[in-house]
Amino acid sequence: MNWLSEYAGWLVPMLVLILLSALFSGSEAALFSLTPRHRRQLSRSGVGGRIADRLLADSERLLSAILFWNLLINMTYFAIASIVAGKLESSVAGGTSVAVLFTAISLLTIIFFSEMLPKSIAVLSPVQASILIAGPLSVAVRVVSPLLPLIKTANMLASRLLWPSFVPENEIDLADIERAVELSTHDAALLQRERMALRSLVEIAETRASELMRPRSKLQLVETPIDRQILFAQTPPGGYAMITDQAGERIIGALGVRMLRPSQLDDVEQLVEPVIYVPWSAPVARVLDQLTENDLSVAVVVDEYGDAIGALSTDRIFRRMLGPEHHQFEELPNAIAIEQVDRDRYRVLGSVSVRQLAKHLQVAIPDESVATVAGFIQRQNERLPRIGDQAPLGDCWLTVVEESEGGLWIEVQRRGDDDDDSDDASPRDIG
Repeated sequence: MNWLSEYAGWLVPMLVLILLSALFSGSEAALFSLTPRHRRQLSRSGVGGRIADRLLADSERLLSAILFWNLLINMTYFAIASIVAGKLESSVAGGTSVAVLFTAISLLTIIFFSEMLPKSIAVLSPVQASILIAGPLSVAVRVVSPLLPLIKTANMLASRLLWPSFVPENEIDLADIERAVELSTHDAALLQRERMALRSLVEIAETRASELMRPRSKLQLVETPIDRQILFAQTPPGGYAMITDQAGERIIGALGVRMLRPSQLDDVEQLVEPVIYVPWSAPVARVLDQLTENDLSVAVVVDEYGDAIGALSTDRIFRRMLGPEHHQFEELPNAIAIEQVDRDRYRVLGSVSVRQLAKHLQVAIPDESVATVAGFIQRQNERLPRIGDQAPLGDCWLTVVEESEGGLWIEVQRRGDDDDDSDDASPRDIG
């Protein structure tokens, strides 16, 4: 007890410094592990959440302040520990062994209680931790703000002195990548697969969402509130179930059913994530950027009338980019949207992208403002498509031949030489 009372004036400040160091270490781990979804949640979490969101708006300033305070606190802590170790070494009751033991305990204590423990807790609950520490951290950042420009300048000068020759590299051209692929292997089969993957990456920039989306008729739609028997009755195509409103008309969320753990099956409502809405003509690369930016998995594709005509997930995009030869076979045989019946005759689902069909037929699209084949026929006839309605597409005739729960089926027939003499000619009268 006499020993504790003698050194209490040093040990109490060391304990306070450990707590302060834990505060700044935990705040760094919590704030900089937040995802975009957590950031949106912060802005709706009261005063503390709004303060944390405001601090993250200038992340460089925030990080500089945290590192400054952490460094200052740790240096002060070790300075006090050195003083106490020196007193213990020179005291009669202590000695060199006691001083070394105290120094080792001091080092392990600050490593565990100021670095490992607070960061582990903060990463487990980053939103709650950010809300709790936002107030004190805001004051700490405001106090050190006048020094931050000086610290930033010192960092810049030090980096230029240590790495004076570092310059940004030029962007790599597509031709350079293809050349690197050719030189990387002598395996013909591997080279072919790498070329195909590279070609798919380039095509994604020109592919529209309507060409790659999964049609609405092929989606599993589940109304809210979610009925688990309906949800788990079958495996949803692509692994995602689309959650609609109570009327079953508007898609309001997506649920990754195939990624659910057994412990999550009783609380699936909390796991439904929002969706974004993109126009049918949006490039797939831009859709992927928006999904990544918002930390979401599914985009709902809408046509020119604002109706949802399909959905596009990040899984589907990456499958198309990295496995193009397998992508076309991922649907069941009876779900093939474009089926060749004869040499110059095809059978097409109405929800298929008219641009995709035009690419398949190698014809030009007269109206780029239409998303689907059914919409194209509707635009040509100025009414909802009926059985027998027709529309010309390049050197082909589109004819509605069947209407079922799965949607409209259109027959595509190439026009003969006799039909090419007149633009108004058709293989049969329109009913």
